[in-house]
This record gives sequence, C-alpha cells and structure tokens, in this order.
Amino acid sequence: MAGRKHRAPAPSCPGLVPGYLDLLVTRALSRLIPGEYHITPPVFALLSANLVTIVYAIAGNWDAATVIFIYWAQSIIIGFFTIVTITGADTMAIKADLEARDRERGENITLDPRRVRTHQYILAVFFFIHYGLFHLAYYDFIINEGIFGPVFFSDPGIWVSCGILFASHLYSFLFYRTRERQGEEYVNDAFMAPYFRIVPMHLIIGFGAMIILLLGILGITSTLPVLVLFLLLKTAADLAMHLWKHAE
Repeated sequence: MAGRKHRAPAPSCPGLVPGYLDLLVTRALSRLIPGEYHITPPVFALLSANLVTIVYAIAGNWDAATVIFIYWAQSIIIGFFTIVTITGADTMAIKADLEARDRERGENITLDPRRVRTHQYILAVFFFIHYGLFHLAYYDFIINEGIFGPVFFSDPGIWVSCGILFASHLYSFLFYRTRERQGEEYVNDAFMAPYFRIVPMHLIIGFGAMIILLLGILGITSTLPVLVLFLLLKTAADLAMHLWKHAE
C-alpha cells in the first residue's frame, strides 16, 4: 500500500468542544506543536490521561522503571489499536485508491476486494511480528535486566494509568471511526505512526540511564523532577502524533 495522496478532510464537528476551551488549548499547544489544527474531545481525553499519569507519578513517587514501563505499556496499546485499524479499514476505499493510482500510471486494473482484504491482514500480521519483537526486547530490558530498578506492579496507580490510557485510545479510535475516510493513505499512516515511538524509546533508555547514573554520582537520590519532565515531553509527543495522524 505504498504511495500517498491528499487525504480527504474529515467532516467538521462543530460544538463538540466549547469555543473558549478550543482556543485556550490550541494557543497553548501551538507554542509546542507548530501547525493549524482543531482541538477535539479525543485530544482532551489524551491530555487528561497523561495528566492523571503525572499526578500518580508524583503522588506515588515513581522511579524511572515505572515511568518507562508506562511508556512501554502505552506503546503496546497503540500497537493493538493499529492492528484493529488496519484490519478494520474500509476495504472498498483502499481498493478505490489503489485502482486510482494504477490509472494515474496508465494502467486499468480492477482489483478483487478479497485480495485487498488479504493484503490488510498480511500487513497487520507483519506489524504484529515486527512491532511485537521490538517491544518484547524492550520488556526484557526494562523488567528483567533491572537497570532502572524494579517495577512495583502492586502499585494500583500503574494499572489505573494504563487503564485510562487504554480508554483514551479506545475513545479516539471510536470517535474517528466514522469521521475519517479509511483508505490507503489512512492505513499507511496508521502503520507508520507507532514506529515514531521506537526512536524516542531508544533515546529515553539511553539518556535516562546516563542521567540517573550522573544524579547518583552527585548524591541526588530523587529523580522524580527529571521523570516528571520526561512525562511532560511524552505528553507533548503523544499530542503531536495524534494531531499528525488525524490532520485534515
């Protein structure tokens, strides 16, 4: 499903977000995320889920391992909804896009919808294996190696945060389900978007270990301020990815 075309804009959703809140949040985000966009309920849900995680991190005095595990868990959640999106996309819209691309090349090919559907499942399986292996390796590094310390899975805040993040992504998935044309470009974007989290995860693990080691050398035992800063940056990255994926 290579190739990109201009995506048909999603229908507007007037009245879903109060005007003053849209303006307030848009102005705040525009300082961090360049571009023109409208704030939708899923953006508020994603922002709220991240803020709840930050509150739990402060209240529970989370360590680096717990914060990085939350980041890992959210990547798994995103991967899950990516597979659901690819397999559940509009096969006929994808078929129309592929045939239109062939016509631009001077070819007149009529595709079998079953073939397109099969390709969707092959793409989803490839994503599951490739993306899953990355995160299996990260899980072993974060949990079993214990470089960042133990993750206290008995802390209910971890599971509340994971649950809220899952609910946020579920709400976003359902919200855009009938509001965006889910053709070839939409599937391509859905496939690629989760990989934008792979590089930051590498950087977080590498630089995180260096910072924690440096703080230990300096005799600073509390790394919470650094972790809260990371969570704020993670929130901005989440919003940037969401706004890019659902840009009109």
